[in-house]
Amino acid sequence: MRRGFNCRCCGHCCLQLIDAYNGCVSDADLHRWQLLGRTDLLARIRTLDLGPGNQLHTAWHEPETGEDVERCPWLLERIDRRGCLCAIEEIKPDHCRAYPEYPEHAAATGCRGYVVAREKPEILPPR
Repeated sequence: MRRGFNCRCCGHCCLQLIDAYNGCVSDADLHRWQLLGRTDLLARIRTLDLGPGNQLHTAWHEPETGEDVERCPWLLERIDRRGCLCAIEEIKPDHCRAYPEYPEHAAATGCRGYVVAREKPEILPPR
C-alpha cells in the first residue's frame, strides 16, 4: 500500500478513467491469469501483433462481439450502495494496481485517496 493513500472505494478510477476499462494489460497480467485459469478475464483481452516480439494486449472487450466496453466489467456496487468494489481485486491488472502513482497524479485525475494534511486551526485564548 502506498504511504498516505487510502482508497475511498468511490469507483472514480474505474468509471471515469479510460485506461481502467479500455487500456492495456501487461504480459505479466496475461501470464498470471493463464496460470490461474481465468478464462473469463482472458476472453475480454484482444492481442494486437505490432511486429516481431511486440504485442499489445487491450482490455476490456465484450467476449461475444469483441466490442469495447463502456465501463470496467469488474466494478461492483457495494450492497449498502456506499461505494464500489473490484471483483478481481487480488488479480487486477498491473496498471490498476499502480493507480494512482503519486499524490499529484491522484489530484490531476480526480482521485481523492490521498488526504492532504491540514494544519491545526489556531486556538485563541478566551477574552
